[in-house]
Amino acid sequence: MDVTRKSTRRLTRKVLALAFTLALAPACNGDDEGGDGDGGGDGPPGDPVTISGLVTYDFVPAVYSPSTRRGTLEFSQASVRPVRNAVVQVRQGTRVLVDGTTDEEGRYTVTYRPSGTAALTVVALAKTSTPEIQIEDNTDNNAIWAVGNTLTPSETTKNLHATHGWAGTRYTASQRIAAPFAILDSMYTASRAFMDARQVNFPLLKVNWSPNNVPQSGNKARGQIGTSHFSFSENEIYVLGRDGVDTDEYDAHVIVHEWGHYFEANLSRADSPGGPHSSGESLDPRLAFGEGYGNALASIILPEPIYVDTLWSGTTLAAFGFDAESEPTPTTDDPISSRGSFSEMSVFRMLYDLYDSGSNEPHDRVSHDIGVFYDVLVGPQKSTPALTTIGSFLNSFKTQPGVNAADVDTLAAFYNIGSITSDFGDGDAPLRSIYTNVDRIPFNTTVTLRGGVDYNKRPQNQYFVFQGTGQSMTFTATHSEDVGIEVYHRGEVVGSADRYLSGTETFTIPTRADEPYVLVLVGFSETNANYTPTLSITSP
Repeated sequence: MDVTRKSTRRLTRKVLALAFTLALAPACNGDDEGGDGDGGGDGPPGDPVTISGLVTYDFVPAVYSPSTRRGTLEFSQASVRPVRNAVVQVRQGTRVLVDGTTDEEGRYTVTYRPSGTAALTVVALAKTSTPEIQIEDNTDNNAIWAVGNTLTPSETTKNLHATHGWAGTRYTASQRIAAPFAILDSMYTASRAFMDARQVNFPLLKVNWSPNNVPQSGNKARGQIGTSHFSFSENEIYVLGRDGVDTDEYDAHVIVHEWGHYFEANLSRADSPGGPHSSGESLDPRLAFGEGYGNALASIILPEPIYVDTLWSGTTLAAFGFDAESEPTPTTDDPISSRGSFSEMSVFRMLYDLYDSGSNEPHDRVSHDIGVFYDVLVGPQKSTPALTTIGSFLNSFKTQPGVNAADVDTLAAFYNIGSITSDFGDGDAPLRSIYTNVDRIPFNTTVTLRGGVDYNKRPQNQYFVFQGTGQSMTFTATHSEDVGIEVYHRGEVVGSADRYLSGTETFTIPTRADEPYVLVLVGFSETNANYTPTLSITSP
């Protein structure tokens, strides 16, 4: 889907809730040069006025106990936090007189010249300047959320505060303005973690939050977003917000997890097929890595090892979660029998162990800063000829300066992951078994898949590695059950076919000589039984 980006000078009408209601009308290009009556430009400029203030928001911690398996949003522990690096504007009518930015403590100072008789306002947008992140309302023409107040030319101090609006059992809608600022601050924290370790230029990130956003798929402009997620096709994030159903704005782990997918899409690479997943499942290893990475990144950056996601259970605000540091007893979220490269929980905890000190764990003698993760993610993981799995990540991680490969292998063994020696999973027999080498063309084979699970699970997927010939190749998969095929070249899907519910899928693409390609055969059978599609690769 193509998405039109909107600058801060094209705000649609948005109601800003404070102790009163302030309506902001659209600003137009050229408004700074003159007025049209309501813009306030119908008189000579006044004397310059300097105004300072503090911009803050209410933050509510999401808490969860792995021992009791209970959690909630703890409003009794709410704290006031600064709105950091946010855009601040003084407006007269619809005209923006001056732009400024809050500092790391939420403080701002701007100087403006009033002109005309229209009302003055000072507004803090839910938008950072460096990097550029903005929180918009996808159900209100993508208006950028903001908090503001009226202003007189005689005022030299004006503080702004965004309240959480919690009224004991539900939110008071007109006072629920802290939510977009909480989202903004979590994503700013994630960005700063990498920017403090390496020189990084992040592209614009648009985040869609609305109190109308519900866990129902459909029209996103009406809030039907399915779940909090990063959309790879739109390059944007959507966050749930429906009171009494599911609100994720204070679930900082969820927010940073989705930010992690934005990082993958824009600076690194993700070959994950996406789709439903839960702990204890044997996932396609691309999905296991992507979800485990997102969870680990959140626990590393915040930093808080207990991952928390709140939601309503009937009329009760509850939560679920898991601990990156300590496994529950019994290990229901990552059974020992299910550990390994296909487990998102194994990937999650192993990546976290690569970062934390591990001083109390005999299997964990590894501790590396986030800069090492960055170097792997934007370097070898992005360019790997294999698909993005824990195998490709670990093979590159072990080559980084200062990393003891033997200690990484010891840690991997604890999670039933072998001593990885290639991006294709050599050294870990289960992971390597998902890759089949194609030694010569033409190639014909039958593939055993098992149905009864989702398309993104290990039993429904098999990969085939081959070299390009410099000529066109034709790929064909056939079965009475529904199957699909796609070919990757260093992360780019260069060909695919999944048009029919049964029968033959085929396509032809040109190939580059001696370049590595990976074909993914995926099945969709809903019957819990083995089935054997045929696969052929031919070239003129």
